Amino acid sequence: MGAEKIEGKDLIDLGISIEETMADGDRTLKIPEEKIGQYIDLIKAKLNNGFWNEVIGEKEIIFIFKFKDGSTKEYKLSPENEQEVDKLCAELNNEPPDKTANVYKYISDNKFYHDFIMKHYADLINRAPINSPELVTVD
Repeated sequence: MGAEKIEGKDLIDLGISIEETMADGDRTLKIPEEKIGQYIDLIKAKLNNGFWNEVIGEKEIIFIFKFKDGSTKEYKLSPENEQEVDKLCAELNNEPPDKTANVYKYISDNKFYHDFIMKHYADLINRAPINSPELVTVD
């Protein structure tokens, strides 16, 4: 979403494989690890304002947000910044924050990512909700 200015040629020139193009024009991509930096630069330059893009890797998930004023902010998703990423996802997608609270689970709902994310991030998807009371046992 929001990537109409990024042409197929831009991606192919970077060695990025377009796996599927949806009816609405959204694309699913496979990005060689050595091209991620160049892909992020392309996203920052050409993504429409008011959208975000995520890059899912085995060791990290990167979010690039492009705000309505054209400024960008990049996050390597972690439990420490997840609430801030959650807030931005909910805001830019006009969704309630409780839908995106576990960002790992939220993005695993995407069928293209699902199996990959479950393989590499299942512990973060299945963890106790943030700010939930701890289970305490007494002997």
